[in-house]
Amino acid sequence: MSHFYFSLTNPEVELLLKKEMSIGYPNLKLSYSRPGFLTFKAENSVLFNPWMSRLSGICLGKKTLGELSSLSKAWLWKRLDSFTAPDELVALSEKSLFKIGEKVTLIMMVGENEYWLGEYILKRSHFQTPGEESSIQKREVPSRAYYKIAEAYEAFDLPMDYEEKVLELGSAPGGASLFLLDQELKVIGVDPAEMDKSILAKRNFKHIRKPFETLNAENFQEDIDWIVSDVNLPPTVVVKEVERFLTFLEPRGLVLTLKLNQDRYLRMLKPIVESFRKKGFTQVELKYLPSHRQEIALIALR
Repeated sequence: MSHFYFSLTNPEVELLLKKEMSIGYPNLKLSYSRPGFLTFKAENSVLFNPWMSRLSGICLGKKTLGELSSLSKAWLWKRLDSFTAPDELVALSEKSLFKIGEKVTLIMMVGENEYWLGEYILKRSHFQTPGEESSIQKREVPSRAYYKIAEAYEAFDLPMDYEEKVLELGSAPGGASLFLLDQELKVIGVDPAEMDKSILAKRNFKHIRKPFETLNAENFQEDIDWIVSDVNLPPTVVVKEVERFLTFLEPRGLVLTLKLNQDRYLRMLKPIVESFRKKGFTQVELKYLPSHRQEIALIALR
């Protein structure tokens, strides 16, 4: 008996997802795809949770509106905002509530009058929104890094306390810094490039205008609670530098955006997770966030 699975992802990362499938799920074959929506076929049941998916689960196949009318509880996701969904499906989605650990029934509107049905278990790190769409409101910010740290903060309910100190590596122009400062944290931004003037004016922001590779223990006279990075460097470089900082700093959490613009970096993700676990972080997770492109978030908590 064949088994089918679905994946919702951002179109710009589909090639990476397919590469991950060839590495981690070699027995699964691509069955059907539209930009941002892919289904896979397997001859045997598997635990399907690819890293490069915004959301994944069991695919129950293509359905007609008549077949969907019997559902008493389901969320509706549209592949494109321009699609016009039937009022009854919109109303069903809006009234449906799911709890952590509950099985979600997801109607996926892949095209005009084209519907697929899927199921997945709602995790605490999910956004509690149909299709794992971001719930972060758009606003004027210095950079896209604002949304990435905001989504990580919400998805993992990061335990960042009032005026804890955050070391941000590669902070310019200040997107992530803005979000962290809005949470009433103290931020030390390290970057030789210029920060946005609005960030420099913040009371709890300090700019070290140097490459972070040049910093050592002598640069820190106080404890650091968190290390955050969205720097545009290979994950090998970022992880090596963070591990160096861990030889003289003892943060209780890391939030790292790892760039995956080369296929070979996919194979490094599992060893990276294990390396941070060995360094005393009890919770280490990877998550592909709604605002991500060819990148993934690594969250490590003690």
